[in-house]
Amino acid sequence: AQQLYEGVDVAGKPLGLITYMRTDSVRVADSAIEEARALVRERFGGEFLSPRPRKFKNKRRAQDAHEAIRPTQVGLDPDQVAPYLTPEQRKLYELIWRRFVATQMADGIWRRRKVKIRAGDWVFRASASWRVFPGFTRVLQVEKLADEETVLPESLASGMELPAPELAFLEKKTEPPGRYTEAGLVRKLEREGIGRPSTYAQIVSVIQERGYVRRENGSLRPTLLGHVVTDFLRNHFPETVREDFTARMEEDLDRIQEGQADRLQILTSFYRWFSQRLSQVEGEIKEGKKPFRVLTDVPCPKCGAPMEVRVWKGGLYLGCSRYPECRTTRSLPPDVKYRYRPERVELAEGLAEAEDAPGAPCPKCGTPMQLKHGRYGRFLACPNCGHTMPVPTGVSCPKCGQGELVERYSPRRGTFYACDRYPDCRFTLPGKPVETCPTCKTGVLYEDPRHGLRCSNPECPTRTS
Repeated sequence: AQQLYEGVDVAGKPLGLITYMRTDSVRVADSAIEEARALVRERFGGEFLSPRPRKFKNKRRAQDAHEAIRPTQVGLDPDQVAPYLTPEQRKLYELIWRRFVATQMADGIWRRRKVKIRAGDWVFRASASWRVFPGFTRVLQVEKLADEETVLPESLASGMELPAPELAFLEKKTEPPGRYTEAGLVRKLEREGIGRPSTYAQIVSVIQERGYVRRENGSLRPTLLGHVVTDFLRNHFPETVREDFTARMEEDLDRIQEGQADRLQILTSFYRWFSQRLSQVEGEIKEGKKPFRVLTDVPCPKCGAPMEVRVWKGGLYLGCSRYPECRTTRSLPPDVKYRYRPERVELAEGLAEAEDAPGAPCPKCGTPMQLKHGRYGRFLACPNCGHTMPVPTGVSCPKCGQGELVERYSPRRGTFYACDRYPDCRFTLPGKPVETCPTCKTGVLYEDPRHGLRCSNPECPTRTS
């Protein structure tokens, strides 16, 4: 979008194809509306034109400094500029162009038919729709509705007997909603009035960079750190994490900008209660109290008391709940598997799995290395000389043939595997490598949560069959 706005080379000249894109305004200049209506009349005919120009009203919280996102020149259709755009640029420009033109087109007309069929004590319902006039769907290229596949004969009449050649029972189960994707989270922010188009990308980025969520198979999954921080805020600053808090604050800021509210009055009303609550929590911490604690099912190796999750410099570790009588601590992998319950976490099984790693002698002094956990995943450390190294897998890199695939971690991706010759070799895998693929001999079989064992070679017969 940024490239389309700043300009692309069209026939040897730089040309901006869309208006400013970081806006939630739906206002459109009258000249652009007339240009779109002229194009509809010329290309599709007068019957496809809406009876009057369509103008849309902004929501109260919308920033109206810019117009809605639209083509700068409606006459430049996607086919004309396609030779000068990348496939991604063309798809985006085509979406913007078609949606804008559709706003000035006539409504589509559909006919819907519903019937009730009685069989003894049972009543069955059937419905079908068919398009009479395409209207705006002509430019959107909507071919058919989902239920247009259903065909109801025109000869149906009340009281008519219908044969039933087959009766089938279909079992359907209610499934829980899926996890948010980045796009789904942005849509949720829009619905709740949280943030602005210019801040949506930053919000999604920050929660990943701080380790509150991480991407997993295209979805956003909350981390243990994210759960702990969220529960802490809900317990001690509940007002600040309510969905309507940010939206209300942004409304107040808009009112200040418009001169409808006093800046000092609004900010003072916020800081008065916030500073009081903050001072209260800080006071409890200074007195040695624990305003919030999350116990686990992991026993302290020294005294047997349950260990608790603690936060330090954006990371997590375990400490004995009997502190200061017992000062035992234990490192915690950032991507450890867990089952979260309010104020209690099941970690024992995940920790046992995380401790399963191949041992290796220190390449410097030969001392057996120990497995450690840090902010950036597991690693091996020598207790004698302090040398550290990534956790090896014993599988050679299929790209360069010289390096070994080792375990890595990033807040965005979680655990992944990469060649230890980075940056000379940038080969990576999303799952744990197992062995060289016995089918193609060139790829590596790795653990994929969706497909089981999967070959890294996209041309492997196991991938294409």
